[in-house]
Amino acid sequence: MDELTLVQAFEFFGFAICATLIAGLVCPLVGTFLLVRRTGFYGVALPQFAATGVAFGFAILPWWQTHVGLGVDVESATAGDHVGLNYHLFWASVFTFGSLGVLLLGRGKGTETARVAAGFAIASGLTILFAHASPVGDIYVHELLRGEILAIGLHEFETLAVVLVLVLGALVIAHRDLVLVSYDRESAIVLGKPVVAWEMLLQLITGATIATGVMTVGPVLLFGLLVLPPLAARSLARSMTGFLVCSGILGVGSAGIGLCASFAYDLPLGPAVVLGGAILVLLVKPVCWLRG
Repeated sequence: MDELTLVQAFEFFGFAICATLIAGLVCPLVGTFLLVRRTGFYGVALPQFAATGVAFGFAILPWWQTHVGLGVDVESATAGDHVGLNYHLFWASVFTFGSLGVLLLGRGKGTETARVAAGFAIASGLTILFAHASPVGDIYVHELLRGEILAIGLHEFETLAVVLVLVLGALVIAHRDLVLVSYDRESAIVLGKPVVAWEMLLQLITGATIATGVMTVGPVLLFGLLVLPPLAARSLARSMTGFLVCSGILGVGSAGIGLCASFAYDLPLGPAVVLGGAILVLLVKPVCWLRG
């Protein structure tokens, strides 16, 4: 991409580029805690549940407009203004936090991997059915959910930026206690830490990141950023702080590779970022072998 093309890209797609880079920095940090807590599969299942919430919001839009109103109609729901965005964010949050609560309540009961996989399968099917029932049709909903985010506007960017900056601040300030509670809950109890409060904060951070991310940058991009950079960073890091730093750096690298590939080869941005993360995972392996 030459300089002129880069300038044009920022001129036309500046919000999408900035949103992708911010997500690339913050989402992998949340993913590190999912891995530490041995709930890495949540990074795949929860965004799908959030996507189901978005599709459900579209499906019940005529009923909501008639019985609830609040300024939400088909035009505002597809125009990207604050009213429509808040409506979809509400349903994404309901489904994200609801499914997160169900998964957490079921931990330790049966095979968790199978339960999460079943939830993912059900959510995937429901997303398609709700999208089919949407008054704006399958095409708009599926484009929103598959990672076509180059048209992201000011309202979406503002919402994502505010939420992720708050998440980043919370992780920077409280990361030591969150790591202790996630890695060794029993020691945290012995040390007198308010374990339940820290765990609730972590679940709030996770749910807010996923619900907002799915509504703005899409579940495909979110899948990749929550899972792939932390997976690569785990092989490189020698401490939890290093794990977090490496995850953030590799997340931004994944976003950068995806942006370049998307503009150079006219690819959907979400899948391109996932491809960038996969490339970095593969590149990390020889480095680990050389380090022994």
